[in-house]
Amino acid sequence: MKKYLLGIFFIYLLSCGNSDNLENENVNLQNTKIQTLTIQDEEIDNGNATLYEKLDFKFEYAQNKLIKVWDIHNNYTENLSYTNNLITNINISGYSYPQLSNHLFFKVKRNLFYDNNQRIIKSEAVESPNNYRYTTFEYPSANIIVAKNYLQNSFDGSITWSQKSIIYLSNGNVEKVEIWSNTIPSIQSSVTKYEYDQKINPNHSVDINRILALPEYSFNVFELQDYSQISNNNVIKKMKYTVNNTVESLSETVNVHYNYQSNNLPATIYLQYNYSGNTGLKVSAIYGY
Repeated sequence: MKKYLLGIFFIYLLSCGNSDNLENENVNLQNTKIQTLTIQDEEIDNGNATLYEKLDFKFEYAQNKLIKVWDIHNNYTENLSYTNNLITNINISGYSYPQLSNHLFFKVKRNLFYDNNQRIIKSEAVESPNNYRYTTFEYPSANIIVAKNYLQNSFDGSITWSQKSIIYLSNGNVEKVEIWSNTIPSIQSSVTKYEYDQKINPNHSVDINRILALPEYSFNVFELQDYSQISNNNVIKKMKYTVNNTVESLSETVNVHYNYQSNNLPATIYLQYNYSGNTGLKVSAIYGY
C-alpha cells in the first residue's frame, strides 16, 4: 500500500492537472478499508433461524490508520495507539457472548515491539499481573513466521507453559500453521491447512502487525479469527489435522462461502455447521466499506 501511495504522489508531481484523478484514487483507496462489520450467530432449525449473538462494529481511522473499533451496543471497544506509524498499544474491553446467559466481561491489553525492519517481534499481554504472557516472532525466511507463546510466573520467573506456531506462506497467503510444543525435542500436535480464492481479504488492509499480535480478535467470523487473516486472499476451506508421530489425521473441514461486491471485496462471509435433525449454527460477517 505504501508503494501504491508513493506512486500516486509521484504522478501528482509530474502533472498537477490530474488533481481530480488523484482525489478519486484516494477515495477508492479509502473504500477498501472496513467501515462497518456485523457478526451474527444463528441456529438454523428446519429453515427457521434463531439469533443467538450479534455484534455491530464501527471502525475509525486517522491518516489511513485504524485507531478505534467499537460495537454500537457497547459490547466491544478497541483502541489502538501508534509510535512512528507502528502500533504500540492495543486496549480491548467488552463482553463475551453478549446475547447469551454467560455475559462475561473481558479485558485485553497488548504492548507491541518491533525490529529495525518494522516487523513485530513481541506481543506482550499486560492485563494480568500474576501470569505474564507474551508472544515472540521470528522470521527465518521470507515465507515463514515462527510465533512462540509463553506463560511466565511473575513471582519466580518460571515458564509454566509454552507453545509455538510455525506459519508457512505461499503467494502472500498462509498455506498452513503447525502447532508444536516449545520443548526439546519439540513435538508437533496439530496442523491447519487453508485454501483460498483470488479475491481481496479485508483484514489484510487493516494492519498485519495488529493481526499477528491478536489473531484471535481478527475482524471476521470466529472460525477465521486466526493467522490466516494476514493473507492477501480469502479462505474458502480450512482443514484441521491432529498429528501423532508425524502422521496427520483430518479432524475437521470447514467450508466458507462469500458474496462479493464489484470491487472484489466480500459483502458477506458465512459458514454453517450441520448437525443431525437438519439443524446447524450459521455464522456470518457482513462488511461495509
